[in-house]
Amino acid sequence: MFNYNEQTFVNLKFKMLDLFRTIKADKEIKTSAKNVIDVTLSNTLSQDRTKLDASVNVKEIYIMDIHLNTSEVPTKFLEALNKFINFQILFRLHFNYEIKYVIALKVLQEEKIKVLKTFESDWKKVAKQDMPITSKLENVYKLMVTNVAGYSFRQEETFEQYADRMSVIKNQKAYIEKLIKMRDAERQPNKKIELNDRVRQMKKDLQMLEN
Repeated sequence: MFNYNEQTFVNLKFKMLDLFRTIKADKEIKTSAKNVIDVTLSNTLSQDRTKLDASVNVKEIYIMDIHLNTSEVPTKFLEALNKFINFQILFRLHFNYEIKYVIALKVLQEEKIKVLKTFESDWKKVAKQDMPITSKLENVYKLMVTNVAGYSFRQEETFEQYADRMSVIKNQKAYIEKLIKMRDAERQPNKKIELNDRVRQMKKDLQMLEN
């Protein structure tokens, strides 16, 4: 996603058995990770390593590379890592020379990490860009989330507010698709017009949510 400076390089490769013990992996988590070849902590973006200011929710950002032997996302395994590690994580999944990004919004509540919402990209060819010019680690993380989720943060929007808005957008899109199917199947002209009006209004509402 980004080109990171050499001060952030860690390149710490984990043994899977040690990792399972550390995160107290149960059978479901281990089964989820059946297609995982290896896990590496590639970069750590911290205040010391980047000279960027930390915040309550973004003290450090871990960049973790996970190589897979199938394209299936090890969801339960990633969830376990997210809950165990008290920092923000960008997972880079690798399969067949393509990459998929998985990233979660996490907030600190009563000294415990709470996962609000997780986003993942499609499988794509590897492409990198320069790090954004900013003074805050949180802004870097917000841009990472934006690149994966496809929607920018609004000015002063919190992680909780963003997660809620993304959920509403998802539900709105699903309902619009349902209405479109109903409209296209409807044979009575007056009901068809009514449904079409509702679709148009909901699309306008969706645009407001997306911006």
